[in-house]
Amino acid sequence: MQFFKPLPPKPVTLASDEVNRRFSFLRYRQVGVMLVVYALFYVCRLAFSATKKTLIDQGVYSAQEIGYVGAAMLWAYAIGKVVNGFLADRANVKRFIGFGLFVTAFANLLVGFKMPALVLIVVWFVNGFAQASGAPCCVVSLSRWFAKRERGTFYGIWSCSNNLGEAIAYVLTSVVMVFVANHYGVNWGWRSGFWGAAFCGFVGIGLIAMFFKDSPESEGLPSVAEWKHEVADAGEKAVAGDVKRGQRLALTNWAVWMVAISGGLFAASRYAIIDWGIFFLETKKGYPNTTAAAIITLNSIVGAVSSFLSGIVSDRFFKGSRNELALIAGLMNVTGLSLMLLVPGRHIWLDVMAMVLFGLAVGILLTFLGGLMAVDLVPRIAAGAALGIAGLGNYIGAGLQSIVSGYFVTKDAATGKATLISHTFANGYTLDYISIFWIGMALTSVLCALSVWRVRKGEA
Repeated sequence: MQFFKPLPPKPVTLASDEVNRRFSFLRYRQVGVMLVVYALFYVCRLAFSATKKTLIDQGVYSAQEIGYVGAAMLWAYAIGKVVNGFLADRANVKRFIGFGLFVTAFANLLVGFKMPALVLIVVWFVNGFAQASGAPCCVVSLSRWFAKRERGTFYGIWSCSNNLGEAIAYVLTSVVMVFVANHYGVNWGWRSGFWGAAFCGFVGIGLIAMFFKDSPESEGLPSVAEWKHEVADAGEKAVAGDVKRGQRLALTNWAVWMVAISGGLFAASRYAIIDWGIFFLETKKGYPNTTAAAIITLNSIVGAVSSFLSGIVSDRFFKGSRNELALIAGLMNVTGLSLMLLVPGRHIWLDVMAMVLFGLAVGILLTFLGGLMAVDLVPRIAAGAALGIAGLGNYIGAGLQSIVSGYFVTKDAATGKATLISHTFANGYTLDYISIFWIGMALTSVLCALSVWRVRKGEA
């Protein structure tokens, strides 16, 4: 554990102007490297999404086995978010995040070599726990390098990494998989998807080694609170630098837990599209794999823009309040899902519009319900703990979605291809049970988020 302890502070020996110049340079570089590195975490997480139909159709794994694999990763991620969130508050985040990315890249490398389903579940569980080191380290780093009044802005910029990672994962994995399958055989196609993700992870480790920093103090700079002349509020004064006490306050704050529940319900609808969106468009609407991947990727690209703007807009126009934008985005989420899932037939313009609307919503909700609203409710020193609690709710919900969605998928007796369990009405309209489930989770998330509308730090 000595290896992961924070680096000791160095004395400030630079002149005031030099401190300002170096602090500004390092913290903007820190945001840039966090954005890229966390996107590569996502690439290592999402290889199954683009390969899922191929794995099922080739009989490598069944839909139920893949559902359990997805749940294992997401539940490990939920547990890991809490454990790693509490540890990150006390850790050298450079070493912590680098080790986590190494484990997740190595797990992808292993999965490319065919293994029994039970072993795969164990490997992907380990991957999920390692994945959970990424976000807490980044959020703790943000709290160390940026003042509270800037938090929403730079948290939103960093949150673009989720969408950037999804876009890279969908496009890169699909292109590599199709290319390799066409030139070297279908058995190598899905394997190359995992090996490509592993390569991206190892690239990220190199970036961490070269550019990631632990804290301003370890670089011979003052704390961000001192540098920005930040006045401590009542919550900060109450803990007075006591990490254990600050984390206890986060654990006993009901509003933090309600944000986690709302985030879990939102994550169920979001991961439904991440995990099964390409599969849905291929199976239900007959799109080819590359077209389905391109449509789903749109939500990631648009989401990156809305993530980037969400913190800036809430900081500048809503005085740091996230509730108004969270409500608007929640309703957009429900609408986008309904357009894609409930409108029969293949209408590419409508599916594109639905994914654009869904992406706008996801970018905002991922930033707010994914952690920022919880972090806003606790002292800076407990940022990792608050993010961990929010992550627990998010990924328990996502894991349940993975299992339930898997049970709504079956194989057509005539063709042997994967299909969706549905009910056909007298007028011929077919409603998939999986669609009801996904939309219901999104709508319930909106209702839960409304319960913390007026809560502020120190009031819960």
